[in-house]
Formats: sequence, C-alpha cells, structure tokens
Amino acid sequence: IDSSSSSSGMCPSWTEKKTCQQLLQNALDTLLIMDGLLLRGTPLSDPDQEFYDAVGGTPAVQSKHDHLKRCMQTQVEEGKLTPSERQKLLKQVSERIDHLNDELQAALSQSREKKAHVLKLQLEKAKTRQSAMEAHPARSPLELYPLKYQSKIQLLRKKLQPLKKLEQSAKGRLLTVKETRELSAMDEIEEEIREWERKSRGWFEGEEEFETRVKLARAKFASSSSSSNKGGKSSG
Repeated sequence: IDSSSSSSGMCPSWTEKKTCQQLLQNALDTLLIMDGLLLRGTPLSDPDQEFYDAVGGTPAVQSKHDHLKRCMQTQVEEGKLTPSERQKLLKQVSERIDHLNDELQAALSQSREKKAHVLKLQLEKAKTRQSAMEAHPARSPLELYPLKYQSKIQLLRKKLQPLKKLEQSAKGRLLTVKETRELSAMDEIEEEIREWERKSRGWFEGEEEFETRVKLARAKFASSSSSSNKGGKSSG
C-alpha cells in the first residue's frame, strides 16, 4: 500500500481503508506470533515461512498499517466522509467523550492526579476530533468516489438511449428488419454496462456501499439526460 493506492486506488473511502487496516492488523497479529517462534529458535512451517517472506515481515506490514491510519485521519480532517461514515464516526467519538468524562470524574474524586491529567489530554483530543468532523458536512459517495469506469458507462448509456426510444415507438407495430437488428444489440449493451459497473467496485468496498454509488450514478445520468431532452425540445 502506498499513498496513491490507499487514498484513491484500491481503498479510497474511509470505510474501505478501515477494512483494509483491520486486515493488516490481523496480519500483524499473526506475524508477531511468528516472530515469537523465531526468537525461541523454532523454525516456521513452509506455508508460514512463505507467508512471512511474501509480506516482508513485521516491519513492512506495520509501516503500511501506520500509513493507512494516517490517511484515515487526514480524510476525517479534510471532511471527505459520506453521510453514513460521518454519522458512524460522530457517534463513536461522542460515546468516547462520555466514557472519558466518566473516567475523569472518577479519577478526580479519588485524587488520582496523574491519571486525571492523561484523561484530560485524551478528552481534549477526542473533542478536537469531534469538532473537526462537525465542521464539515457529509458529502455524496459519488462526488467523493465516482465509479472507476464511469466514462465508459456513460458512453454506453448514450448509445442505448436512441435504441430505447426506438423500442418505445415500435410498440404495437411490426418492426422492420433494420429495427430488429438494431434492437437486438440492446441486451448486449446493457450487459456491458453492468459489467463495467461491477468492475468499478473497490477492493474492500461493501455490497451496500457499492450499490449506493451505482444507484447514484444511474440517477445522475437519468437526470442529466432528462434535462438535455427538455433543453433540446425548448430550443427547438
């Protein structure tokens, strides 16, 4: 994972980064167990050694994990969050603030000054994070992360438009040979559109998040086409 792949390539959204980070954490946990075996002089099995060598060992995975964490923090600070991401993170930070406040009051009542000092710093950090998120409105998933092959999809949808008009106009009458041949291409074009949509899914993107982006892209094209048609009619 480098800065370009984690921010705009294989896991551009905060949610995808979080999923990727969790996978890296799982790999780190496994590598730490392997490191323990090696320190005790216990050789790894062939599959374990192959895995260890393939990922570059603990330092390499730790570096990627830490880099991804920094990218996620930057994304929050810049307000690049979808409505569901913003809502989820605001809820988490609010619950953390409540928890820290309770712990701080308990520490103060017990005259545990050192712990109270640490809790105050943590509370300040959590409130700063909350303020940063509240300062930015949520943004549309499609605005932040357009479909990877959106340009190809739009060209195909434009190619489909006259065929759909032909299909509507042909209802209730026999088609000519030429019209039949033209309409026979509709299914292939629609399948090609669906294929490019599927290929636009992020590596770590959940089904619900992906479907939301696809639906928004379809609605945006339909709205744009409707506006173009109205403009064409009025100008004519």
